[in-house]
Amino acid sequence: MPDVDDSIQQLKDKLFKEGLSHKDLVLLTAAHTIGTTACFFMTKRLYNFSPNRGSDPSINPKFLSELKSTCPQNRDVNVRLSMDRGSGDTFNSQILQNIRSGFAVLQSDANLYNDETTRRAVDSYFGFLSPFFGTPFGVDFANAMVKMGRIGVLTDSQGTIRRVCSAF
Repeated sequence: MPDVDDSIQQLKDKLFKEGLSHKDLVLLTAAHTIGTTACFFMTKRLYNFSPNRGSDPSINPKFLSELKSTCPQNRDVNVRLSMDRGSGDTFNSQILQNIRSGFAVLQSDANLYNDETTRRAVDSYFGFLSPFFGTPFGVDFANAMVKMGRIGVLTDSQGTIRRVCSAF
């Protein structure tokens, strides 16, 4: 599984190893359109970001003040915040727009816009003609989820049928 501090190359390596593409990486990251994270995962990005040990310069300045207000330094790191600014309760492509605009909450999400191939995949959902050409975001997301669901599946004699589903 990807880690919030993974570089874009680490993210790509982990997913490519499993047969997934740049576009799959972007789409699976977009699952963050729903849900929250803890301030714990933001501390380094807000207060101790390399190399200057300040804040991550890729964070939109307005958003940076919001994040620091929600996650003050040396305070409760268990405070929760939405991973998708503006629509955290709705499944949509807003998280990709947030990534484009410097409103990514997690470093690993922000890293998608620091790489040419993943940046193109993010941008592909927002071009002038994108609603007319290419598959819709929801369809692409579903296809990426199906691909991920096929990773490591054991079948035939390699698989195991559990008689009690809760037993491992």
